[in-house]
Amino acid sequence: MSERGALLAQFPRERTWLLPALQAVQRAERWLSADALEAVAAHLRVPASEVWGVASHYPELRLTRPGRRIVRVCTGVSCHARGGRDLLGVCAERLGLRAGETTPDGGVTLEEMDCAFACAVAPVVEVDHEPRGRVTPGDLETLLTAPAAHRALPAATIAPPAQRALSGPPTTRFAALGREAERRRTGARLVVGAGTCGLAVGARETLEALRLEVQRRTLPFTVVAAGCNGMCWAQPAVTVVREGQAPRVAGPVAAGDVPRLLDALAAGRLSETGADYLARQQRALLERCGVTDPADIADAIRHGTYATLARVLADGTPERIIEQARASGLAGRGGAYFQAAVKWAACRAAAGTPKYLVVNGEEGEPGIFKDRHLMEADPHRLLEAALLVAYAAGASRGIVYVHGEAELSAERVAAAAAQAREWGLLGERILGSDFSFELELRRGAGGFVLGEETALLESIEGRRAMPRTRPPFPVEAGLWGKPTVINNVETLFAVPSIVERGGAWFAGLGGGHGTKLFGLSGHVNRPGIVELPLGATLRTLLDELGGGSSTGRPIRAVVLGGPSGSLVHARQFEAPLVPRGPVNPGTGGVVALDARASVRDAVRTLLAFNMRESCGKCTPCREGTARLLAMLDGTPDREGVKALSEVVQVASLCGLGQAAPLAVLSALAEFPDAFGLS
Repeated sequence: MSERGALLAQFPRERTWLLPALQAVQRAERWLSADALEAVAAHLRVPASEVWGVASHYPELRLTRPGRRIVRVCTGVSCHARGGRDLLGVCAERLGLRAGETTPDGGVTLEEMDCAFACAVAPVVEVDHEPRGRVTPGDLETLLTAPAAHRALPAATIAPPAQRALSGPPTTRFAALGREAERRRTGARLVVGAGTCGLAVGARETLEALRLEVQRRTLPFTVVAAGCNGMCWAQPAVTVVREGQAPRVAGPVAAGDVPRLLDALAAGRLSETGADYLARQQRALLERCGVTDPADIADAIRHGTYATLARVLADGTPERIIEQARASGLAGRGGAYFQAAVKWAACRAAAGTPKYLVVNGEEGEPGIFKDRHLMEADPHRLLEAALLVAYAAGASRGIVYVHGEAELSAERVAAAAAQAREWGLLGERILGSDFSFELELRRGAGGFVLGEETALLESIEGRRAMPRTRPPFPVEAGLWGKPTVINNVETLFAVPSIVERGGAWFAGLGGGHGTKLFGLSGHVNRPGIVELPLGATLRTLLDELGGGSSTGRPIRAVVLGGPSGSLVHARQFEAPLVPRGPVNPGTGGVVALDARASVRDAVRTLLAFNMRESCGKCTPCREGTARLLAMLDGTPDREGVKALSEVVQVASLCGLGQAAPLAVLSALAEFPDAFGLS
């Protein structure tokens, strides 16, 4: 059997495996040739024309052979603001290429990225799938000529529990796991922020240097690779964790700074970083990020993960989860803010089995990077949340759908799921209860439209990501026609705390709306992820947490909520951020633009992205976004733009098209001078 044949043989001959099979072949062969597409079609028994249709639909699938080295430069809004387009120009000149071209000898392909999703360390250049952040033009020669080297973080080996309780209620069985976790406690730790943002600016080197120096000095510390605590601006960061003491953060700590860090720690002179940044937040979802070890289920249990699940299973009343969610007012954090309890109750009441839970971790909007932080830093919390919601909704099967380029998120979620299964917290009869739940990881291949829940279902089923008409809604007929709940990562992260502390606790935050994660990027001094009660203002986010303008020039505007959001004028920075309010937080992306930044360029970047990402199913979105973009050439006809925008908003099938004109309309209203209008 050929290598390709052996690779495909691992996939059952069902259409649902089409996208995973295409991705596997591309990983092995670096692109999808016509022969490869034919082989996939033959193995899965899917018509070759439909395989081609799917392969040509997803942006991350390559139908032409790339160069031996692939250089990609991010020019999304955050990176554009920080000089990303200038970096692209330097790369093009250095390589003698335009974006999208390959050198004649097949050595290098240069590409433009819509977003690298490491917005807080912008600008980002990716070489052979390794992102580098805070890149300057002076860094490019080294990046372009250095040997390719993909160095994964050292894999942690977590043994299953030596002994599991085989009788008793779920709380008794979980208590035994807790004792096992306590036996594995390691004492004081030095925790390195090794999330995507940290790794892009040297955290891997800091981690290696710290481990070697701690070993050389025989210090009583365990060195841990964790996720980011939200302080992306301080990465690579090192957090000192001691029993009975509050964590202390130092950063940035480059590899060369490690000896000085350890000297200061030994002398009791550690200079803390960002204490005010953390203290000003209401950290419910982020409380363990950057502190817990994402690769160790025992550490997660010591930090309280899965304890709520055990108590709920012992109680045996899944309806109480729905009641607490309803009392909390928890609404979806993907931008639509639909009441979560309504979905769960409807799925529970729907006829048909099996029922499914789909965790949407695709997060394909430029300028939005919160869900990746959560999955990278605290994957076991996501699993506990998924188990709680599945139990409430009556679901027995689940899929975590992660963006195809969010490698670290996928690796950590997959490892967490494997550990949870070994520890009896996933699979058949969890903790001895009647509740069974199987979880599977699927990867996306690009496509902003995957944020629309029915398009996501189409993708899982092996089709082009195109939204379905509704009704029926997914809770009635979703994945393979069965009742299905779909929630994004941030929404689910709130669930364990709501169930543990009660719905009234969450409702008491943010005027009944709870807390929200915001991703700060662009022209701020302290870009990163923060958590505040809804009702907070952009002024608080930009000045108190973001540290004000990074350029010394006033912040003129904010791109709020990504491509489906709006351009907010400085005069509205004091307005509360409330769903469906005058300043709607949307998905929580906050890209600050200073007085010199071009609002027009920002709008064109957002609209061009929406145009490229249109799935093409409905004419208003497919044609309307392209025409809107063309209308921005020269001085636009304000009334004409408004009229066409109304058609796109009203007649588009899904939220992508319906929200696509928002940035244009808000910019024309608030910044007419940017378009030559008065």
